[in-house]
Amino acid sequence: MFSVPNGKPGMLQTYLATPREVFLANRQFAQFVAQPVTVDGTNSSNPQNAPFTWLLFAGTVMGRVAATGKYANSILGAITVAYSHSGGSSTSLSTDVNTAGEIVRRIGSNGTFKLTGPPTSGGTVATQVVTFSAVNTNTGVITISATSADAISGSFIQPTDGSETPVTLICDAWGTKVSDQLNTTRVDVFDAQLLAAGGTINTAMIVNYPTDTSMKAWIKSSIRATCPGVNFSDDFA
Repeated sequence: MFSVPNGKPGMLQTYLATPREVFLANRQFAQFVAQPVTVDGTNSSNPQNAPFTWLLFAGTVMGRVAATGKYANSILGAITVAYSHSGGSSTSLSTDVNTAGEIVRRIGSNGTFKLTGPPTSGGTVATQVVTFSAVNTNTGVITISATSADAISGSFIQPTDGSETPVTLICDAWGTKVSDQLNTTRVDVFDAQLLAAGGTINTAMIVNYPTDTSMKAWIKSSIRATCPGVNFSDDFA
């Protein structure tokens, strides 16, 4: 029996969880940067785990919000259809409905986000700022102003607050919960094992890990810039 916030004793809802081991092997030898790290409960979410979006999966790619120094998702989701800036779909992007919902939750129904990906498979990864005016959370279609570059299917939709630069991963096998006891209010949480300084990451556990070779290289290079002792399982394949 637990004491709930309104002061009345009672049983809380139970949930089933499956651990996700981020490290390929020998977790006991993993190293972490020894500093207090705060996960931003408001700006962090897990669209892939809807409706339990308050539990960040192990392997979630995280960046640092410039204004606060707190950590939040680097990747909101991905586009599901290749974008052609000169084609008939130049004023719309398509994503899944959960990502569409997260865009509205974190940024709003209009504003800007970053689109990161190469114009063709295996090409040079580029980032462009996208201005959007509407998000259809029933279909995943985002109405945008036409941009100047193409992007492959799977290109990342990212925030613009600084956290779009990947620096690390959620490493707790059970994930990181960014809500209160009743899972109704987002809260900031401390994480002592967020900045992995060394270890081999199992790329199969990285949330939103791309299939495109150039995007794989981009995300790994970004993380290594902050966590230089980290390597990745597909480095040895």
